[in-house]
Amino acid sequence: MKLTYIFCFLFSLTIFTAKACDICGCANSGAYFGLLPQSNKSLIGVRYQRLNFITHPDSKVLRTEENFNVAELYARFFPIKRVQVMAFLPYRTDQQITSADVKKQNGLGDATILANYNVLNTLMDKEHSGAFTHTLLVGGGIKLPLGKFKFNVDDPLQVANANFQLGTGSTDFILNAFYTINKGDWGLATNVSRKFNTTNSQGYKFGNQLFGTVDLYRSFRIGKASLMPSVGVYAENAEHGTDHGMVLDLTGGKLLNAAAGVTLFTNRWTLGVNAQKPLVQKSASGHVVTKERVLVQLGFLF
Repeated sequence: MKLTYIFCFLFSLTIFTAKACDICGCANSGAYFGLLPQSNKSLIGVRYQRLNFITHPDSKVLRTEENFNVAELYARFFPIKRVQVMAFLPYRTDQQITSADVKKQNGLGDATILANYNVLNTLMDKEHSGAFTHTLLVGGGIKLPLGKFKFNVDDPLQVANANFQLGTGSTDFILNAFYTINKGDWGLATNVSRKFNTTNSQGYKFGNQLFGTVDLYRSFRIGKASLMPSVGVYAENAEHGTDHGMVLDLTGGKLLNAAAGVTLFTNRWTLGVNAQKPLVQKSASGHVVTKERVLVQLGFLF
C-alpha cells in the first residue's frame, strides 16, 4: 500500500495572565498542521495536547504558571471531488497557578470548520506524474464561539484575563494554503495560515495572527505499516489586541518553535507523537515564556 501525505489542521490552544500575549491565548492561538496519511480517505480521530506557559518567571510575587490540557475530536471528509472538509471540537482543562491561589476551568472550546480545494495533485492527475509528486490545497474556514468567554475585571472569583477563557467569544475567519512535495520516501510539507479575529460582545478583539510551518519527513516500511519521523519549524506572529477600541500594548508577540515527531501509519489507523521546543520568542513584551509542547493523536481511516 502506498501512503501519501498532506498537511492538515490541528489546534494549538493556550492562554495567559492579565494583559498577557494574544499569541498564547488559549482559545485564540495558532494551529500546527500535522502530517496525516492517505489524503483521499475520510478520517475521524482524537488528539491530546499539553501546553505550559510562565509569566514573570523571575518574580516571586507576580510569577504565574498556566497549564493547558486540550482533547479534541476531529474529522475529515470529501463532500465532492477535490474538496476536503475538516471539523474540530476541543474540550479543555486549564489551570492557573499564582502565589495566592490556583484557578481551574474546564469545558468545550471553540469549534473550527475548514474547507480546502485541491488545486494540484499529481498523484490524482496521472498525466502529470513524474519523479516528484506535488499537492497544493487552498481554502479557509470559520471558528465558532462555542467556548465560554467571561472577562470581568471586578469579579474576584473569575480570572480577570481575556486570554484565560475557554473561548474567544468571537466568530473568526481563517485563510490557508498547504503545499507538499515528495520524492521517493522523502517529503517536504509547508503551510501558511492567516487568522482574522472579530470583536466579541464584550468589546474585546484578539489581534490577527499569521502562522507558518515547514516539515521534512521520511517514510520507512515496517511490514504492512509505515513509520514516518519528521523535523521542522513552527512560526507564529500575533498583532496587538484591543479592548473597546483601545490598543493593548502588552498583547501580541512572536514565536519560533523547533518541531520533531514520529507517526505510524497502517491501512486503517494512524498514531503520532509530536513535540515542540521554543527557539526564539517575544510574547507580551517579553513577560511571557512559552515552554515545550507535546501532542499525541490517533485517527481511524475509512
